[in-house]
Amino acid sequence: MAHDELTPGEAALIEEYEALLADPSLWADVPAELEERVVDAITAEAAGATTGWYTYERPSRARRWLATAGAAAVGAAAAAAIVLVVTHDSSRSPDAVVALAGTDLAPGVAGTAGITAVASGVKIELAVPGLPRRDGGEFYQVWLKNCDGSQLVPAGSFHELDRAVAWAGVAPADYPLLTVTKEVVAPPQDAAQGSSGEVVLKGAVGECPT
Repeated sequence: MAHDELTPGEAALIEEYEALLADPSLWADVPAELEERVVDAITAEAAGATTGWYTYERPSRARRWLATAGAAAVGAAAAAAIVLVVTHDSSRSPDAVVALAGTDLAPGVAGTAGITAVASGVKIELAVPGLPRRDGGEFYQVWLKNCDGSQLVPAGSFHELDRAVAWAGVAPADYPLLTVTKEVVAPPQDAAQGSSGEVVLKGAVGECPT
């Protein structure tokens, strides 16, 4: 909408909000007074009150634009605040960090797994550089296994493990052995949906009875 279609006051308000939305500081930090400023400006401009009876005035296109822009600015600022909170929460240090060693299928490869227990399960932060990337129908599968090897719990599939996060809904105390295998895509009822047995990495996220 061209500014020459507006009253001088409306044009000035639009320019103010355009400058506000273009200001990088809006997205970097959330001004505490932003919502109050938006509400006050819209209320002052759009009010149709008189000293006696209240007279309704249909909002102009400019006022509707201002309301939409103001709401968008507040919403974007709130979203920025949420991102900051999530980033802060995700910075929690692992409860334990364990070593991972390559097998004969990945000689010389080594890495770590950071283990963090949360309400939804176990978070496993993998840092294993050096494994060749697998794409298409080929991938790496992370597993947790009980001590006698009779039970396997899948914890995620990946192209590579340079920096990856796996999840499992079991306790490391019950499934303390971590393995990574090479896998290929298989039909739903195919036996290949289980572990291929081609283990490339091993580690222990807990202790087995001796």
